[in-house]
Amino acid sequence: MISILVYDSLAEELEMMKHIIPRAAARLTDEKWRMEYFSDREQLLGFIREQPLLDLTCYDVTEKGSIEDLERIRADYQQARLLVIADSAMSPLEYIRPTILVSSLLLRPFTPNQIWERIGELLGQMQSASADNEEKMVIDTREGRTYVPFSQIYYLEAREKKIYVRLKRQILTFYDTLDHLEESLPEVFVRCHRGFIVNRSRVQRVMLSRNTLALEEGMEIPLSRKYKSDFKKLAGTGGEMP
Repeated sequence: MISILVYDSLAEELEMMKHIIPRAAARLTDEKWRMEYFSDREQLLGFIREQPLLDLTCYDVTEKGSIEDLERIRADYQQARLLVIADSAMSPLEYIRPTILVSSLLLRPFTPNQIWERIGELLGQMQSASADNEEKMVIDTREGRTYVPFSQIYYLEAREKKIYVRLKRQILTFYDTLDHLEESLPEVFVRCHRGFIVNRSRVQRVMLSRNTLALEEGMEIPLSRKYKSDFKKLAGTGGEMP
């Protein structure tokens, strides 16, 4: 599945995007797409705070504060492809900077054909980079293939012959085993229970007396006796993670 976020402050342009992008998606790929469209900046920022999965972002940088918004998005989504929407009144130096890393550009006024071409460019960039997936987990489901940044995963749980990948506001499932995944996950992922692997960077507190790990966002998962000694080494005073 490919996830795309579109923010355009001009209603007419946004409607053109809503018309062209689904057609381009259907023609250019066999993947399923999840598409989110915004013309209101505050609604967009509220959506971004939930840390959704994003592969492509089309972003209007002509509004006040948008450059700073896009820098924060780039920091959180280092592998995403960014299509900047700008106009001739802006200097390219405002958005062509290493903290944004623009993938492509739509300069106003633009046409439906130009939207189609830019989406094709971004997909081509994604495909050429698909062989290098060390920083993402590849999940194959009935809905298609999803690339999940490891940094967004809180934990993985084995249950009912499936793996449940817990993100901030989303759970993805697929068929596999923790024993198999444990061999390929980055070192930041550690086994804490027969049915759980945790992202150590998401752990806030090791509660040894309760055999529990407290994660960000109020999540808690079990810590079994078998793996308790590993987490004792990580726990500081009062059981806090260092």
